[in-house]
Amino acid sequence: MNQTDHLMRRPAFHFTPQRNWMNDPNGLVYDGGLWHLYYQYNPEGPDWGNMSWGHATSPDLQHWTEHPVALPYREGEQIFSGSIVATPSDVGSRLTAYYTSAYDDGHQAQSRASSTDGGFTWEIDPNNPILDRNTSAFRDPKVIRYTDAGGDVRWILLAVEADDRQVLFYSSTDLHTWEYQSSFGPLGVDGVVWECPDLIPLPVDGDPGDIRWVLLISANPVGEDPDPEGSSMSYLIGDFDGTTFTADSSELTRLDHGRDFYAGVTFDSAPAGETVMLGWMSNWSYAHEIPSAPWRGAMSLPRRLSLRTVGGSPRLIQQPPKFFQEQLVAADPAARMSLAQPIHMALSGHSLMELQWDPNTTGRLRLTLQGDAESEVVIVHSPETGALSVSRQGAAVQAVHAAFPSTSTVALDVLAPVRLLLSLDGPLLELFINDGEATASNLVVLGSGPVTARLETGRPGPVSVRLCDVPETQTPARHSLPGSSPARL
Repeated sequence: MNQTDHLMRRPAFHFTPQRNWMNDPNGLVYDGGLWHLYYQYNPEGPDWGNMSWGHATSPDLQHWTEHPVALPYREGEQIFSGSIVATPSDVGSRLTAYYTSAYDDGHQAQSRASSTDGGFTWEIDPNNPILDRNTSAFRDPKVIRYTDAGGDVRWILLAVEADDRQVLFYSSTDLHTWEYQSSFGPLGVDGVVWECPDLIPLPVDGDPGDIRWVLLISANPVGEDPDPEGSSMSYLIGDFDGTTFTADSSELTRLDHGRDFYAGVTFDSAPAGETVMLGWMSNWSYAHEIPSAPWRGAMSLPRRLSLRTVGGSPRLIQQPPKFFQEQLVAADPAARMSLAQPIHMALSGHSLMELQWDPNTTGRLRLTLQGDAESEVVIVHSPETGALSVSRQGAAVQAVHAAFPSTSTVALDVLAPVRLLLSLDGPLLELFINDGEATASNLVVLGSGPVTARLETGRPGPVSVRLCDVPETQTPARHSLPGSSPARL
């Protein structure tokens, strides 16, 4: 066993490619009973480069099958991020992909491809690029549906001028011809580029008569002295009239409070009208140094999005996929215990946990995760401040990269009861706090074996604990459908 195997074993219920580099999710779409994940992929090595669209599918958002590269890079052109929409056709569904062509001459433009066999083979539009501003950072097209007051549906394409921190909006009635509508931005801090926009309508508190629009933005530090915190995601709530997005506030709200959630976008045509987001679990500050092999890069858990009124204002809620709660409920009943002394719980390292406590009776709560690597993850809730912190520390953490040791903090209501859902899947740690009102996602280096969770409280108040281990599945296999082949270029 080499050192990289020792630090980071492959996740069991998150997607990772069988081998090589992966970053942003692309072209998320539900079609033909399958969730399709396309993603930024280097088919030739473990580092960023030769950017192409990899492809995987899942029937349930838990078990994934990897397919051949869908849109490979070609001479003079890399295939950067984008999106897919599904529309009816004579043969079932027609999938239309929009992606950024990153040309070797340094400029970026938007291109198009289509598939009539469920997304396994693709025809490149001979008229590409379909949108070209002759600029160097025009990228990441996301196409959504918009229904106007008269019930007519048209298409909206969002893309960014990344260096200018602007989102550009285009409109189309046929998915072929696009007309510029407006721009939004810049706002927020300097020294970052904006990437991977998405715009989603959501009812507030489930009320279909109160629809608000949420603009998702990923920001990556650039320049000679970039922010050591690295890349992150934020959102804005506002209104969209089919032409212009108007934000309620000029302040960006942090989407995930951890260090490792980026480029999250939503699936087109998700069943039952749900809004489901998937993100890349890494950070551009150290993504190239992550000690995993032969794969590098992993997707987050899919997250169900909604808007809930919290403190008098709507807040974006992120909840884990349904299988998370189903597997916890199917496990042993929750144990309610008063912790007069610390307890130790054995986890496989592919585990789900639910904790509930009232800090008025328990005082300070501390959960420590330790494996066979020289590191630990410490989760602390301080009732005096309401802060919940997640720290990754130890020699193995320091060995990854200078920016890897960190403490992430989530501000909660002082002395309010807390419900924490925890997903640990190899090196992927995701926290869902108070039914999704806050999340914190971090890569961790706990090693290749079982994990011990040590739970202690400041006072012997009751804590409800439920946990289960998720059975490991096979390493994602390369899979070809009969007659399948990469995109015809």
